Amino acid sequence: ARSVVTRRPLSLARPPPPAARQGRRRAMRKIGAPVPARRRSSGGGGAGGTSIAGPYVADDLGLSMYAASPDVEVSVREFEELARDRLRVLHVFDRVCSYDSKLDNMSEFKPKLMKDLVDSQLIMNYPATEADMDAFDTKKAEFIRRDSVSHFVLRLAFCKTRDARDWFLRQEQRLFVLRFESLRPEAQEEFIKRSNLKCRKFEMNAGGADGQGKVNLHEVQRATPAAKIYRGDGAKPEWDSTFYIMPFYEVDPRLIASRRLVVVNGNAYVPSIALKLILAKRFRDALAASLDVAFTGLPRALTDPRIGGFLRDLQDYGLQLLVAKAANNDDVGEQLTLDNFEELMLRSFPPCMRRAVERQRETKKHLKHAGRLQLRPFLKECGFTIDDSMKWWKQELCRDQTVDAVSFEKNYTYDVEHTYGKKGHLQGQNSFGCPKIIGFPAESAGQCHGCPFKNLDVPGLRQQMHKWKIPERTVLEMEKLINNGKHFQLACVEYFKALHTGHEGDGVGNSPGDFFRESCRHYARKKEQAGTTATTSPAKPGAATVITTPAATPAAVAAGSQGAA
Repeated sequence: ARSVVTRRPLSLARPPPPAARQGRRRAMRKIGAPVPARRRSSGGGGAGGTSIAGPYVADDLGLSMYAASPDVEVSVREFEELARDRLRVLHVFDRVCSYDSKLDNMSEFKPKLMKDLVDSQLIMNYPATEADMDAFDTKKAEFIRRDSVSHFVLRLAFCKTRDARDWFLRQEQRLFVLRFESLRPEAQEEFIKRSNLKCRKFEMNAGGADGQGKVNLHEVQRATPAAKIYRGDGAKPEWDSTFYIMPFYEVDPRLIASRRLVVVNGNAYVPSIALKLILAKRFRDALAASLDVAFTGLPRALTDPRIGGFLRDLQDYGLQLLVAKAANNDDVGEQLTLDNFEELMLRSFPPCMRRAVERQRETKKHLKHAGRLQLRPFLKECGFTIDDSMKWWKQELCRDQTVDAVSFEKNYTYDVEHTYGKKGHLQGQNSFGCPKIIGFPAESAGQCHGCPFKNLDVPGLRQQMHKWKIPERTVLEMEKLINNGKHFQLACVEYFKALHTGHEGDGVGNSPGDFFRESCRHYARKKEQAGTTATTSPAKPGAATVITTPAATPAAVAAGSQGAA
């Protein structure tokens, strides 16, 4: 309903000061008179900042526990687009929020996440104008449709393996907490009521047979560490004055074990800032149970010719997607040649390619088929001509005593020519991306291929990184990324940042070719900056320029200095 603005007559009496208004409200409470509600300001919660007061003050902005699947019709194209948009957002959560980040701190990551959430239309704002209020219901219906469809598509795709389930549960729980924090207090209370959570608001004067009225708010606040609210700027923390009472068995056991709540007579007193953790645990448990149901319907979905292939791609490569800036392929940078191969291999090769080359040289055994299949197109993309490739492969493979010039011409020449489009289908071979290399089969005896961050165990990876003189702190960060989420591509980004001081790793992690090109650009910029600094460094003001010769005397040098000055 729209509010009608009326012109009221001016009053000569000044409004009472704030202190007087507060005293009047306290007096009305004492005598039992109804106290008028406080007037809400135009600012307030929501993801969009300022908004106007209206009938949507307690709106949940489409927040859902996903209890029922959507009954809508979508095209195959929209089905895929909605799933890709949500998957992109979940990967942003995974990259921005570290593996050990707590749900209490989700508000800190909100500025970094908002852009992707808004672009994917996976978050709503409270209406800020009258026009927004008119279109709010339509926008909310479309938002709920997009949100539910994309969620249930990814639920099908990530219900197969335990790793996929854990990753999906973690990111969806973070998204749920961020949305819940964006709601106004009134909307949060309404959502709690609809979620069937057994809790009620703690009121000091309510009394009751359970002893509720005998509990002192001040004592509960001081005994609850989670009731402290830190505003930043070094100010003292404030105490949360809103508590909820619920049976202790409804609370996450970790909150009680860490002594973050007060339990009296079987009832837990939960501060409002900790209530989101209980809701998040309830959301995660319900979603975990729903993944079991989705797994039973997965075979039928995979056999559908319209969406089966897309769901298989999500299962195979969904966890390996990396949210990174697209690399600029126009500026290839330094070209790889036979003359600079040794230098660029140590400086600019990604770990998967460098390890294959070094293993072949150390063992003096030729690479097996998968290793050669991985390395050949990469060398071509980096700048090797067909003649360079022929010479290099012949030199490297002939280190093996079982391979001579005759066997090389017979068994390996065709593969090199096929890579450059000279044989076979005459189209050449493109370099593999990181998801494809990560998906290579496991190595067996005598083989060396695939991603080293996936194929090597922790001791083997540490030994390899120390051999390449990677700092210990970077190795520890790699281990955390691999053990807490299998982030092989992010571990490769850490390797790149260790070798390229001052680089943030942008554009790296999608393919070995991007790694090589970005490395060459980095060193080219570094070389250019060093040359510019050397040629444009100004002389100190007031300094005398003295030119001396072997035959110059101290007197002549002094005279020259005085003249120059």
